[in-house]
Amino acid sequence: MNIYARTLSALKPHLRQLVTASTSAALHAIMAGVLLWMIGPLMMTLFEVSSLPIIGAESGAIESQTVQTESPVDVAPALVAESWIATIKETIKGWISSAVAGTDRTETLFNFCILILGVSLLKNVFYYIQGFFMVWVQQSIMLDFRNRLFEKYQRLSLGYFHSRRTGEVISRVTNDVVVLNDSIDIGFNRLVTDVVTVIVLALSLIILSWELTLMAAIVLPIVFGFIYYIGRKMRKYSERAQQKMADVNSVLEEAVNNVRIVKAFSMEKFETNKFKTTTRNYFLSLVRMVRIRHLSSPINDILATIAGISIVYYAGTKIMSGLGSLDVGDFMTFILVMFTMIKPVKSLSQIHVKLQEGMAAAERIFEVLDAREKIVEQPGAREIGAFDESIEFDRVCFSYKDDVPVLTEVSFTVRRGEVIAIVGPSGAGKSTLLDLLPRFYDPTGGSVRIDGRDLREVSLQSLRGLMGIVTQETYLFNDTIYNNIDYGQNGIGAGKVEEAARMANAQEFITTFPDGFDTRVGNRGIMLSGGQRQRLAIARALLKDPRILIFDEATSALDTESEALVQQAIDRLMSNRTALVVAHRLSTVKNSDRILVLEAGRIVEEGSHDQLIESDGLYRRLYNMQFRNGR
Repeated sequence: MNIYARTLSALKPHLRQLVTASTSAALHAIMAGVLLWMIGPLMMTLFEVSSLPIIGAESGAIESQTVQTESPVDVAPALVAESWIATIKETIKGWISSAVAGTDRTETLFNFCILILGVSLLKNVFYYIQGFFMVWVQQSIMLDFRNRLFEKYQRLSLGYFHSRRTGEVISRVTNDVVVLNDSIDIGFNRLVTDVVTVIVLALSLIILSWELTLMAAIVLPIVFGFIYYIGRKMRKYSERAQQKMADVNSVLEEAVNNVRIVKAFSMEKFETNKFKTTTRNYFLSLVRMVRIRHLSSPINDILATIAGISIVYYAGTKIMSGLGSLDVGDFMTFILVMFTMIKPVKSLSQIHVKLQEGMAAAERIFEVLDAREKIVEQPGAREIGAFDESIEFDRVCFSYKDDVPVLTEVSFTVRRGEVIAIVGPSGAGKSTLLDLLPRFYDPTGGSVRIDGRDLREVSLQSLRGLMGIVTQETYLFNDTIYNNIDYGQNGIGAGKVEEAARMANAQEFITTFPDGFDTRVGNRGIMLSGGQRQRLAIARALLKDPRILIFDEATSALDTESEALVQQAIDRLMSNRTALVVAHRLSTVKNSDRILVLEAGRIVEEGSHDQLIESDGLYRRLYNMQFRNGR
């Protein structure tokens, strides 16, 4: 679908407000036109001028000669059109005259003032209605797009975010939506008002003098040709500027999240210079865009002024020489209307430019909304309420990129209640293997089944509801300890939250805080130590009471004391549950039911700890390197 059509389709839910705003904008423009039409009759009343001679007797020969040089066929249509236009003009002036007619000039002037006040009040009432409902539409569009983008992000797989910078992801919801909103504001708020104003004023000019209007129209093709050229340039520069803004967001987000590392390595100056370079690049791209945008206004202004001056000089000399077809009031009205028309024409020239900026933002927004969702539920996906038998990995293959396999023909079975440890060198595919179980990714070959059902046939919510996941990098929200433990449980109750914290060995350190469970943990739990964060993550998993546990090197980054406390909590959590453990320093390795040894995406060894030690293979080499201290 065309990008314009797709953007317009977002307005459908707000059509009533948009129609109200557009109608009010049109009525506002019409009232402005009516005010201008009063100028001529008002001038005539104030200065008691009837008219200037249009063509005197002395010029009759010229008029007669002109008529004789044209054939009746050529003259008739022009005369009919001119007569029709003159009739309309006199009718409008007659309406105004009848509305303000008084017994003398003073009463007529008073009636003029009352009429002008009434029309002005109406104009501003319509202006307010237009502004109110247009803001409603604009903010609703921003709300809709931001919600749609966030919902889309929730549906996209982990792979989408791993391949993009966080700042770029955020920029779609913040900066791009604002740019699109500005475009909608210009495209509809100003478009309706200015288009109707230009139409009303253009018709007024034609009615007042079609010859002078035709003369003014000569400049329009030049103006609109220039507008089109500027618009094309703006779209390109706008895309670049929005990308540079995403770069700024990315650098800022990384510096804030990694502030501890930045300070530890004394890289404040480096990060500052990097940020300055990024903001400088954004500044330069923005300057280029603004330079092109603002070039259109003065050029159009100059062209319109040249046209206006030419008309004033031409018509003025005609009137002063007694050859004009306008009376003083009509001429004054024409001049005011013509110069009043410059502003909306200039505004219209900016609309195309602004729309191109908005369309560049819309393309980036729809790029996200159109992104393929790799992890989707099949129609009629089954709910799975329990885990009764086994988990099967059947010849599973996986690759993030088509030409780089991460897992190759991996097959094994986990029976209910078993604890399976997965070990192997870095990059062997251990974490990726576990990510397939909650369907963070789907295998590119083979299948993963739970109780005989392919995971792709099971609803995501019911599947993930069976699982508790604890990883090396603990993810906490900038919220209270209580809410982090209670996350996803819909207010299960303070007693159960406290019991989960106690079982996770977290109760002791929580009670040392003045606010206890109401203590806020900071961004990503920065106010807590690594061991404390891990124990909160285990408490969260305990509260969920999952049937299947996934541990991904949950204690590898902890000190000895923290590891012991966390390991106790893990042992409680794994009691009577099925567990898959990516092991680094976990003592669970030796006590697990089976150990799978991965190398280059393949299972190269399988067995108990004692069996694998005796086989003198990869596991024994890893054990000698990593577990020689009896861990």
